Amino acid sequence: MLYSKKNKLKQQPFFTAKDFLEGKKIKLELPKTAIIMPSAEMGKFLKGHIKKHYELFSSIDLLNDKVAVVHNFSVGAPLCVFIAEQLAALGVENFILIGVAGAIGKNLKINQKVLCTGAFADDGTSHNYVSETLVKPSKEITKILSPLAEQKGYTWTTDAIFCETKKEVAFYEKQGAQTVEMEASALFAFAKKRGLKAGAVFIISDLLNSSKWDALPNRKLNAQTLAELIFDIAKKFA
Repeated sequence: MLYSKKNKLKQQPFFTAKDFLEGKKIKLELPKTAIIMPSAEMGKFLKGHIKKHYELFSSIDLLNDKVAVVHNFSVGAPLCVFIAEQLAALGVENFILIGVAGAIGKNLKINQKVLCTGAFADDGTSHNYVSETLVKPSKEITKILSPLAEQKGYTWTTDAIFCETKKEVAFYEKQGAQTVEMEASALFAFAKKRGLKAGAVFIISDLLNSSKWDALPNRKLNAQTLAELIFDIAKKFA
């Protein structure tokens, strides 16, 4: 038997990210906006644009005094929120998730940009923060990001990338999901719980909208598009 997530949502945690950072004697102040990129190392693209660089739980590069890029860490909802909690304790208020995602929407193609308008929480982290099964991003962040994407729709957030089934893909596609990835619902849930703002844009890296899985053999195209997206977002929040 597991303890009820519903019962825990109103309870206080044993310790917070602020306690964790104080225990490690980490003291620094970050900009209010952070672009978060799981499993992406953007060093070569950011070279020449970095005002300050930190190595903490990942690479943190400040493009200016208002926008930081957090990258070069692994995928998954638990790690993403573990990092987001610490970023919030260091002063971040706006969280923008970008990265690659699989296509569920029938008309999506490789390397298209998709604005996330909500996330089905099929992961293990989200329900430690909220009770919803469809978690929405902040309206303000989503409105700012909207002109940067070619498509929009919900995403399906799952922990088990190698356990996705055709029936699940069809199920979530019928409910409006355009993509599948591993972090969005948890980041949105964290932001809602903490009174912060979060949004997401994804780059299509592989296709689950056909009879056979189709992946991009050369990820350099995705990396270039992600780099361009970083600078477009930075301009919006500068």
